[in-house]
Amino acid sequence: MDSIRMLVLYQGRTLETHPGYHDGFQRLQAEGVLADYRAIPYFGIALEHGWPALWEEAVRQIREYDINVVFIHFFHDNNTPDPSAGLKMMLACPSRPMLFTSLGDPFGIWLNRVPECYKIASGMSDINFMTGMGKIARRLAAQGTKNLVFMPNGVCHVRFSAPLERTGYAPEFDIVFIGSRMRSRWLVGSASWYGFWRDRLVAKLTRRFGSRFGLFGKGWKGQPCWQGFVNYDEQHLALRRAKVQIGGYPNCLNDYYTSDRVFIALASGIPLVDYAIPGVECLFENGRDWRLGRNFGEMLKHVDSLLELPDEKRLDIGGRVRREILASHTQYHRCKQMIEIVQDYRNQKLAGKIPPPPALPFLRFPLSPASGKCAAIVNWKG
Repeated sequence: MDSIRMLVLYQGRTLETHPGYHDGFQRLQAEGVLADYRAIPYFGIALEHGWPALWEEAVRQIREYDINVVFIHFFHDNNTPDPSAGLKMMLACPSRPMLFTSLGDPFGIWLNRVPECYKIASGMSDINFMTGMGKIARRLAAQGTKNLVFMPNGVCHVRFSAPLERTGYAPEFDIVFIGSRMRSRWLVGSASWYGFWRDRLVAKLTRRFGSRFGLFGKGWKGQPCWQGFVNYDEQHLALRRAKVQIGGYPNCLNDYYTSDRVFIALASGIPLVDYAIPGVECLFENGRDWRLGRNFGEMLKHVDSLLELPDEKRLDIGGRVRREILASHTQYHRCKQMIEIVQDYRNQKLAGKIPPPPALPFLRFPLSPASGKCAAIVNWKG
């Protein structure tokens, strides 16, 4: 079977926007998994020269390098125009490339819906990787998107691999929360609900811990525990100023959804208490790898139990989880897992067979439909 010669269209203005994915695919090429790897940051061309110029450049590279697989990464900006013509041009190239996409943000059903550009691209793709499933996957399937496969985020190993120096560890906070204050123009709906509960979380942590609570993020100016905004790639510096970290209330309850926040947090070496999104126990074990609560009271009990431990014990717990994350849940691992699925699918198709649903090695146990919940693979057509 042909080896994969892949072109990735990245969400971003430069390749430095997603260094973990770029490094991951480069490593796969060095390992011989990919015969060739080319990359285009699609906003970098489209916003400066126009979307037609982007598709022309993609087609040029597909033809020049005989590309047989195209990956459109996190293709879900609401300002992106209809990509149909560009996608058809790519798919019509002599190499007849296979197309796959990924959905990375926490979109909803009624508000903050999946942008049309992704609906179009995913409808024309062979495989679509999702960072959350549940209602959003079922809605896409009902609209005609096939082969929806759960592929969680991973930690960017380029940014977040630096070890925690235990000899200099001197936490100034009992607990830290990193997260922006969420506001929505809609008085009803999920975004408003998430913002309300996040406000309550911060208020309760402030009353409970006072100056021993470190609050980081946008929108909290005036809050007594606010430590300012923290840059994306400096999150570990903030987290390592505390004994325990709390993830708080997320901005999405799609089954299995974690964003990359969870993976960054777990790779810090500081024990994590988080809100229990439906299904996330398929990724990590509650009570061992992290501690999940269904409400503030449950989360606070977990925080208190961790704070009762000596620093060395907490660092042992956090250090073990950190090592496991970097060994199995980086963006390099996600690149490899996607390529393995794509390669198997393509080989089956070239052999005239119907590809079976893929195995998902990052799952702790199989996911199957139950009580109305969706599985990790939805609308698989082969």
